[in-house]
Amino acid sequence: MPLGRRSTADDALVGLSLSGKTAIVTGGASGIGVETVRALAKAGAQVVLAVRNVGAGEAVAARLRAELPASAGALEVRPLDLGDLGSVRAFVSSWGDRPLQLLINNAGIMATPPGQTAQGFELQVGTNHLGHFALTTGLLPALTRGAPARVVTVSSDLHRQGNGARLVSALEKKPTAYTPFGAYGDSKLGNVLFTRALAKRLPAGVEAFSVHPGVIATNLTRSMHPALAWSWKVLGPLLMKSPQQGAATSVFGATAPSLSGRSGEYLANCAPKTPARDALDDTLAERVWQLSEQALATT
Repeated sequence: MPLGRRSTADDALVGLSLSGKTAIVTGGASGIGVETVRALAKAGAQVVLAVRNVGAGEAVAARLRAELPASAGALEVRPLDLGDLGSVRAFVSSWGDRPLQLLINNAGIMATPPGQTAQGFELQVGTNHLGHFALTTGLLPALTRGAPARVVTVSSDLHRQGNGARLVSALEKKPTAYTPFGAYGDSKLGNVLFTRALAKRLPAGVEAFSVHPGVIATNLTRSMHPALAWSWKVLGPLLMKSPQQGAATSVFGATAPSLSGRSGEYLANCAPKTPARDALDDTLAERVWQLSEQALATT
């Protein structure tokens, strides 16, 4: 049966074994992160839940261990705060020379009130894009050792509301007019541009994809402005997928043999999809990469 909008993460893994593979899932303690962890572990992968709240991560891991079959891969919980580059560096350092096959950049915040990361970057761009940029580039040696390997970064079709100039300004710490969904769109545009630039830099055997999971019934609204959260809860159920369906495209991107040789593409509903025009701008992608590198070097 072809994969599509209503497919689940388990559907995306039919016929595949991940035994012997190690995966990291950021934000693995909530929403589609939990279902991504569940599916990968059920297929045999050893999965690391990289989470800001270790207690919540341990609770999810304990529940999944009780629910999954004995053949499932082991679960491990490690602390990671993507809004603090110091935390990201500590995570990378603690990983050491352990090979890695799957990195799922799943965590994110959405439509928050104005704020800043620990290093003073706009909160959504700094967390959703820059934190994952630092994590991924820091783990590239581990991914190279683990090849064949894949990096999957969860973006959103709301990247179409992003603006390249605003994204650049956020990485330069230059103030611009703030709107919650505008900044969210900028961060998600950053995810797609990062994946495009990353794919050109990866060694043989390592591939990268960005994905739109769909509109999911999760607790992502916890970080929204209250008025926006109310609107989302009222209108969202008309458009939403289940968390199991929302995790499908991430798992597909991480494992589908049909994607080999298509590194850098944007995926939705378990298939390649054309992103926004700005997301295909290689000059902008290189600018975002360079500014992201500079941000890491100066903080």
